[in-house]
Amino acid sequence: MAHSIQMRTRAVELLKEGYTQAFISKILKVGTTSIKRWKNVIEENGSIQFNYKVSNRTAPKLPAQSLKEYIESNDDALLKEIASHFDCTPQAVFYACERNKITYKKKSRAIESVMNKSVPNS
Repeated sequence: MAHSIQMRTRAVELLKEGYTQAFISKILKVGTTSIKRWKNVIEENGSIQFNYKVSNRTAPKLPAQSLKEYIESNDDALLKEIASHFDCTPQAVFYACERNKITYKKKSRAIESVMNKSVPNS
């Protein structure tokens, strides 16, 4: 859980007022390690800042109808091939197929040929 900047600065202010980390931890319901880290960041930088970037990227949504049409017309296509057609990752194709209840080919020809060779003829 991310804590607000006001909560972080309040915790450090309470430390400066003389309260113990254990007491502040109980009051604010945060770990003592977090309080120590916030204190160190304020001492180094002068203020609390979030040091991570929020991504503006959104997950690509594959259109269900065009995905289904592509898989029906290319029934032996692998996830990697489908992904290259839609310019996305194989995982995105997998989850889109799962979400839309679309079935697809799961094994490559190389795996099937190896499996056929390992089975003895009777």
